[in-house]
Amino acid sequence: MKHSTSLDPLAENAVIAVCALADATGPGQWSSGAVEDAATALEVLTGALSELSPEAAELLEVIPAAVAALRERVEHVPATAGQARRSDAAEDPVVLSTGLRPALAAHNLTGHRVHQLGPALLTVTLDAAHAQALAVLLAARRELPRQAPAAEDEPRWGAGPAETAAASLAVSLAAYGPGTYARVLASGQVTAGLSPTAARQVTEALNTRPASSAPSSRPRRRGLGHGWKGIDAGR
Repeated sequence: MKHSTSLDPLAENAVIAVCALADATGPGQWSSGAVEDAATALEVLTGALSELSPEAAELLEVIPAAVAALRERVEHVPATAGQARRSDAAEDPVVLSTGLRPALAAHNLTGHRVHQLGPALLTVTLDAAHAQALAVLLAARRELPRQAPAAEDEPRWGAGPAETAAASLAVSLAAYGPGTYARVLASGQVTAGLSPTAARQVTEALNTRPASSAPSSRPRRRGLGHGWKGIDAGR
């Protein structure tokens, strides 16, 4: 027998409201205010569901980071920019996430979680040490100079291993395309958000072998031990 609580009618009303909102959406229908209200509703609902258990909170903790990334994207990209359909299968989020996982594992960045959060966002969650390693690796692949933290990032640098790793990873990811971010989750892990363009470029960078060092200009003498001179010596 299904147990009914005082929350049931409220939850049902929420479902009805969300369905009505989804039915009304279409090209050009989303205003910045509507996006903000819907994002806030999603955050509030996530917070309420997170109180179910620590496990539920762990599962849902990626949602606030995704909502924050959505807000940033709406602020910088017109709402109509994402409406065009991409015909290139290489930009499909499923293809990108499938390729990103082995690319991370190839560099011993284990224990990661790659999630597809809609057509415009992929997230990668790692522990602080692996997030820092990824930041260093990506910076080296693009030969990024060491940068001083931006004013808004200063409180995160040095605040702790996870905060420092997130700030470092955010700087490195910015060179791989727009719509990237890195934040610390409540669990202490670091989650990074990547647009399809950034995910593709990061995957390509991780799969690219670093250039080998140039050979020495001095020829090596083969077969000559210590104390031996070249065959022309003594002429």
